[in-house]
Amino acid sequence: MKQIKLLVCFVFFCLCLTATANGTAAKKIVSFDLSKISNSNISNQVSYFSLNNNTNPAPNELPQLAEWLGTLPIQHGTNLLGDKYAVSFEIYNDTQQTEWFIYPNGSLVQHIEIRYYSDMQPAMSFDTGHGLDNQQDFHYGSSIEILPGQRKTLLLLFESDFFSSPIRILVKPQADAERLFQIESVILLLCLGICFALGIYNLFIFITTRDPKYIYYAVATSCYALGWAIGFGVPEFVGINHAEYWLIPTFLVGGFFSIFFNIRFLRLEEFSPKICKVLKLTATASLIALPIAFYSPGIGLYLAFIISSVILITGVYAGIHCWIKGYSPAKYFVFALLSVALPNIIGNLVSLGVLPGFNANIYLLSLVGVSLDSLLLAFALAAQVRLLSIHNKELTATLEKTVEKRTAELRHANIQLEQSNAELIEASNAKGRFLATMSHEIRTPLTSIIGYADGILHGDIDKSEQARVTKIIAENGNHLLSVINDILDISKIEANKLDFESIATPLFSVLAQIESIAGKRVRDKGLAFHLEYEFPLPAQINTDPTRLKQILFNLTNNAIKFTEQGYIGLSVRILNNRLQIQVKDSGEGISAQQQEQLFQPFTQADSSTNRRFGGTGLGLSIARRLAKGLGGDINVISAPRKGSTFILDFNLDVVQDSPWINNVAEIWQSTTTKSVLSTPLPNFVGNKVLLADDHPNNRELIAILLKRMNITVTEVEDGKQVLETIFYQTFDLILLDIHMPQMDGTDALKQIRAAGNYTPVIALTANNMKHEVDHYMRLGFSDHLAKPISRDNFISKLSLYLNKQGDIDSPLHQGDMLKLIKDYQLDLREQIANLQKALDQGDLTIISEIAHRIRGSAGSFGFDIIGQKFADIEHCALQDDEIAVTYELPKVIALTEQCIDLPGVDIATGIIKHHNSAEKFLLAIFELIEHSQQTLEDLRAALENNEIDDALEHFSKFFPNCYECALVRSEVAFKTLENLLKQGQVEPQQYSTQLEIIAAHLTELRAATQGNLMKEI
Repeated sequence: MKQIKLLVCFVFFCLCLTATANGTAAKKIVSFDLSKISNSNISNQVSYFSLNNNTNPAPNELPQLAEWLGTLPIQHGTNLLGDKYAVSFEIYNDTQQTEWFIYPNGSLVQHIEIRYYSDMQPAMSFDTGHGLDNQQDFHYGSSIEILPGQRKTLLLLFESDFFSSPIRILVKPQADAERLFQIESVILLLCLGICFALGIYNLFIFITTRDPKYIYYAVATSCYALGWAIGFGVPEFVGINHAEYWLIPTFLVGGFFSIFFNIRFLRLEEFSPKICKVLKLTATASLIALPIAFYSPGIGLYLAFIISSVILITGVYAGIHCWIKGYSPAKYFVFALLSVALPNIIGNLVSLGVLPGFNANIYLLSLVGVSLDSLLLAFALAAQVRLLSIHNKELTATLEKTVEKRTAELRHANIQLEQSNAELIEASNAKGRFLATMSHEIRTPLTSIIGYADGILHGDIDKSEQARVTKIIAENGNHLLSVINDILDISKIEANKLDFESIATPLFSVLAQIESIAGKRVRDKGLAFHLEYEFPLPAQINTDPTRLKQILFNLTNNAIKFTEQGYIGLSVRILNNRLQIQVKDSGEGISAQQQEQLFQPFTQADSSTNRRFGGTGLGLSIARRLAKGLGGDINVISAPRKGSTFILDFNLDVVQDSPWINNVAEIWQSTTTKSVLSTPLPNFVGNKVLLADDHPNNRELIAILLKRMNITVTEVEDGKQVLETIFYQTFDLILLDIHMPQMDGTDALKQIRAAGNYTPVIALTANNMKHEVDHYMRLGFSDHLAKPISRDNFISKLSLYLNKQGDIDSPLHQGDMLKLIKDYQLDLREQIANLQKALDQGDLTIISEIAHRIRGSAGSFGFDIIGQKFADIEHCALQDDEIAVTYELPKVIALTEQCIDLPGVDIATGIIKHHNSAEKFLLAIFELIEHSQQTLEDLRAALENNEIDDALEHFSKFFPNCYECALVRSEVAFKTLENLLKQGQVEPQQYSTQLEIIAAHLTELRAATQGNLMKEI
C-alpha cells in the first residue's frame, strides 16, 4: 500500500505542475543570427499570438506584419484540447550557407502555414502538417533559401483540433536536416517492422500453444506500434487519412492488453495479489477512458499519461518483486519495462508541458524504447520456456532415479510411464517441426514483401518497375494467406468446429470445375490430363460441394507439384455403393515407409521436400480429415518411380429422382441451366420517390425497379432540378446522387434541410470508403447506397423508409435488363470516345470525371471488371499521376472495347447468361478460344473416322460453352451439327460446311481477343 500511495502522490504532483505552467511571455518580433541558433530550439525566445478570435487574414507584405500582430492578443501556453495561434521572428544569415530548413516539431499538428517575408516582395507560403503533403516524409517543415547577409521575417500559423505537446521550433541547415530525417525514417520503419513482426510471430505461437499471454503480447505490441505509426504520420503516407483520432485509443488498448500480459507472465495472482488487483483496476480505467479519447483527444492524452505511468511503474515494481522472490525470467521483464518507461515518461511529461523540450526527437527515442521493450519481452518469454524445460528435465531425472529404486511389482507402471514420456517427446518434436516449418513459410514471403516495400518507400525501385514489384508483393501475400488458412483449417478440424452440410450437388459440374482449373495448370506444365468415367453415374448426389472440391483441388495440386513429366488423371466410379474418385499421376512415387507419415500434419515425404517444393505439410492431413467429415477416407497406392494414386471414397447418397448418366453424350444434355428463384418484391403502392441521377442508364435501371414495386417515380438530372421539384411536390423518399452537374448532391441536401424539409434522403455514390460514408452521414443524409446498386440491399433500404402493402411476384424482367445492357453499351462507346480525346489532350480533370461516371454505373449493368479498372484510373487522375494514366488508360480502353464489341457475339445476352458479369463472360470466352482449336480438330477427326460416340463427347464439351457465350453467328451451324450427330449422319458434305463456319468465327474471335487484357492490367 505504501508504494501505491507514493504513486498517487507522484501523479498528483505532475498534474499540479501542469496546471500552473505558463505560456511564453509577451515579446516583440525577435531577430536571430543563423550561426547562433543553428540546430537550436528557439521556441522559448519568441512571442506567441492567439488567432482564436481573429477574423483578419495574415498580410502579404512585410510592412503590414507588425501592425497585424499588434492587433492580436498574447498567447499564454498551448491548449492541448485544440488551439490556433501564430509566431513570428526574423533571421539573419551571417553564414555562407544558403539552404536552410524551418523545422517545427515535437507535437501532432493538423495544419502549419509557414510564410516568408522579404523587403518589397509579397510573402511566400508553404503548408505542412499531419496528413498533408510534406516536403520530408514523416516530418513537418519547409525549405528556405537565404543568401549570405540577407534577412527574412517568418510567420508560422498553427491550427489543430488538438496538440499532443507544445511546439519546438528549429532552424537547421538543409543538408543536416535531410541527413537527420533519413536516419530517423530508417529507425522509424525498422522499429515498426520489429514490433509488427514480433506481434505476428507471437500470434502464431498463440495459435499453436493456446497460451493467452502470447495473444496479450501480440496485441499489445501491435497496438503500441500502430500508435507510434499514427504519431509519425505513416497511415497518411500510405493514403489513410484522419488516422490521428486513433492515436490515443491505440495506446489505451495496448495498455489494457499489456496489463494482462504482465499479470499472466509474472504470475501476479500467485506472487502479489495486491499488485494484480491494482493492475486490473487500471485495465478497467483504460476501457472507461477509451470512448473519452475518441471524443476528446486532449483529455484522452491526460488519461493515457496517467494510465501508462501506473502500468509502467507498477510493472517495474512487480517485476523486481518477482525477481527477488527467485523468478528469473522477471529480470528480462524489468529491463524491458525500464527501456520503455524512461523515454515514455519523459515524453509524457514533455507532452504535458511539465518538462522542457529537447532538441532530440523524444518520440523517436520512445519508439526505440518500445522496440527494445518488445525484444526484451521476447527474451523474457524464451527464458520462461527455458525455465519450464529445465524444470521438466529435473523432473525427468527425478523420475528416472525413482523408477530405478522401484521393485519388480512397479515395472509395469514404469513401462507405461516411459510410453507417456515418449509421447510427450514426440509432441515436443512435432511442435519444434511446426515452428521451424512456420518460420520458413512465413519468413520467406515476408522477406520479399518487406524488402520490396522498403525499396518502394526509399525510392530504390523505379516507378516503371513498381507495378511488377507490387504484383510480387501481392503473390507473396497470397501465399502467406494460404499458409494461415491451412493453419486455421487444421485448428478448426482439431477443435471439431468445422461444419459440413449435405445438399443436392451436380456431380459432373463439380468435376467440370476441377477439369477446367486443374486441367489448365496441368497442360501449362506440359503434362497430359484426362478425366475418365465408369458409367452409370448419378447426375446429382447429396454431399458438401465446397469440401468435396477442396479435397479434389488439394489432391490434384499435390499431384501437379510432384509430377515433372507424364500425365495426371481423374477417374470416377461406383464401387460397393460408394463413390470412388481416383487421382493418378506419373510422378516420383512414395515409398511404403513414407506413406505411413504422409497424412500426419506438418509432415512431408522427406526433409528435402520442403526445400524443393515448399508447403506446410498440412494439405493431405486436411484432405483426409475433410474426407472423414464427408463419411469417407483417402488412401494411397504408390511405389518409388512408379507414380501415385490417391483414392477418395465416401458413401453414395443419390438425390431422389436424380437421373443416371450412361454415356458422355448424356452429360451436357442432363446439365440444366442454373435458374435463380425469383423472390417476391415488396408492394410500395401509394409511395412517391424522387430519383436524382445524371446518368440516364443508371436512372432508367433504378426507375424500372422502383416502378415494379408500384412506386410513383419522378426523375431529375441534377441538384437544381431536385430543389425545383420538391418546391411544389412532396415525396416519401429522395434518392440523391452525390456527383451531378449544376449542383451536386451534398449542396442540394444542405438547401433541402435549410428549407425545413426533413424528407428521408439516401445518398447514391460510388465513394464507399468508411470515412466517406461517415462524412455523408454527418452532412445529414438518412442513409447510403453503394454503386453499383445491389438489388437485395436496395429493397432492404427502401423497406426502412416506405410503407409496404404486401408483395409482388414480378422481379425485373430479363428483357428489361437485356435492353438496359445494350443501351449502356452504346453509352460506353460514347464515353470511350470522349476519354480518348481527353487522353490525347492530357486533360486529367475530364478523365477523372468520366472515370468516376463509369466507375459508378458499370457494375449495375454487368460490366463489373470495367468499373474496377476505372476506379484505379480515377484515383490516378485525382492524384495528378499523368504517367500512370498515360500508361494504364489505353489498356483499360482496349479492355472496354473488348467488353462491348466482339464479332458475331451478342455481348448483352452473354453477360446475362454469366450472372450479369462481364468479367465471367470474358473469362469464358478466353477459355473457349484457348481450347477450341484442339476440340475442333478432335471433333473433325472423330467424324472422319465415323466415331459417333467420340464425336458426341467432343461436341458435349464444346456446344454448351458456345451457347452460354452467345456466339450468334455460329448458332445455326451448331444446331445443324447437333441434329446431324443425334441422327447418326456423318457424311463429309453435311458436316464440313458447319465446321468451317464455326472455325472461321472462332478464328475471328481469336484475333479480336489477342492477349488477355484482364491479366495484363
